[in-house]
Amino acid sequence: MRRRKFFTTGAIFSAYLSIWPASLLAGWSEKNFQRCTIEQAFVNAFGAREPVRSDKITIVAPPVAADGSAVPVQVISSLKGEEIYLFVEKNITPLVFKCTLKGNALPWFSLNVKMKESSALYAVVKEGGDYFMTSVHVDVLAQAC
Repeated sequence: MRRRKFFTTGAIFSAYLSIWPASLLAGWSEKNFQRCTIEQAFVNAFGAREPVRSDKITIVAPPVAADGSAVPVQVISSLKGEEIYLFVEKNITPLVFKCTLKGNALPWFSLNVKMKESSALYAVVKEGGDYFMTSVHVDVLAQAC
């Protein structure tokens, strides 16, 4: 009896998922996750070759990472941004993080990124239609990708 109830419930759940509107699911941006150079990644992400350099954005990352599989990175900005991006120049897909902020929040985030090899990290913040960036170089001793 339990088996019949399990299969009936599974069939009903499967039917429900098949009519689930695809518009409620997250969209996949193919152009942001393809193999390209850092300049092409900037163009794919926000349509600009290289944003304006700013000292109002700070990247806190170790100058030398022992292992590239989990490099701790913090990005702190005094700009009230609408979007924030993080790029790793020599990764196969340079864009590693994108976040859309609401209400002109002050961007701050911390995460571990995977780095293929020693490379530059770029943090980009969009404020009022303009893009500002800063960069820092991280040496990786053991490759991850």
